[in-house]
Amino acid sequence: MGKKRKTSSLSPSSSDLSSWSHLPPELLDQIFALLSPSDRHRFRLICAPWRGVAKQCTPPFPLPFEPPRLCLTRPDKALSFFDLFNSKSLSFSLPSPHRRTRCFGYLSGWFVLVSDQKPARACLFNPVLLAEIPLPDLEFPIEKAILSAPPGFPNCVVAVMGRSTSIALCEPAGKRWQVLDLGQRLFRDIIFWRNQLCGIEIHRNMLICNFDMESRRTSILTVRLPELWKSDSEGFLVESTGGDLLAVMRGYQKFFVFKLSEQCTWEYMEQIGDQALFLGVIRSESVPVNRFLGSGLKENSIYWASRKFESSFGIAVVYSMEDEVMTPVPVTGRYTIQTEPIWVSPVIWP
Repeated sequence: MGKKRKTSSLSPSSSDLSSWSHLPPELLDQIFALLSPSDRHRFRLICAPWRGVAKQCTPPFPLPFEPPRLCLTRPDKALSFFDLFNSKSLSFSLPSPHRRTRCFGYLSGWFVLVSDQKPARACLFNPVLLAEIPLPDLEFPIEKAILSAPPGFPNCVVAVMGRSTSIALCEPAGKRWQVLDLGQRLFRDIIFWRNQLCGIEIHRNMLICNFDMESRRTSILTVRLPELWKSDSEGFLVESTGGDLLAVMRGYQKFFVFKLSEQCTWEYMEQIGDQALFLGVIRSESVPVNRFLGSGLKENSIYWASRKFESSFGIAVVYSMEDEVMTPVPVTGRYTIQTEPIWVSPVIWP
């Protein structure tokens, strides 16, 4: 009998993974710098050492960094990604199964899509990787969806904020949603911060919720919002570039930024330094301006986008913390104001 021919496999064994995870960080750093955005995303999902290298990798990179763009929905259901800093847009059509969906969340290239049908079909979809992860059907209408980490990370959890009083959690490809027992509370915004779920409710409180998906146990800490906070104002939660939790209140012609201290008290911030905040109903994020030199991105500024038109503002404005001035940003192209604009990152940075 002849010798059996060895066959190769695309699925590495545990010993192979162990060998790859022990490559020198200097070599991994050089490899990471040569990768495309989608490959950098895959790189981060291999193992903890590779993920650590990706987080510590510093510019300059061969690929240019660009500030977040506005993801808009066109009347024909196609998506349009508008670049505020170069005044140009790029249209993108979702594959046919997802054309009758709406986007309620985004993180690291993954969109949270929900269909118009009943019960609402939900999924995570990555147009770069052409990957789809189904989520359990939704039995209630939602306003927003967030992810604690990109799919593939062991602690990835999806949270949705309902239009009434519901906040529900599930793991990707899970069988059902876990509705949190938070009482009759109406939330304006939610965020994952330090492995906790935080939410602003209309009665000038912020809830910090620790949860366990296996035991289904939750513990809640209630933090009173600052005295300046108005219960009828639009509020946003965002993690700063330094890892602090920021609560932002939008007045008519001014934004108020507060930082949560370790003692769970609020510090009013007159300036936000070398960072820019991108705020929106669906998604908010902070961006280090020094990563985008030459892009036109302004430090110590807030970029706000909403489908709600007001007397002197359009769909997007930039607010200077230094001058306390809001300046409308012209947005061109065909889009509908029936859906909220969403800030998305054109490339993935560590």
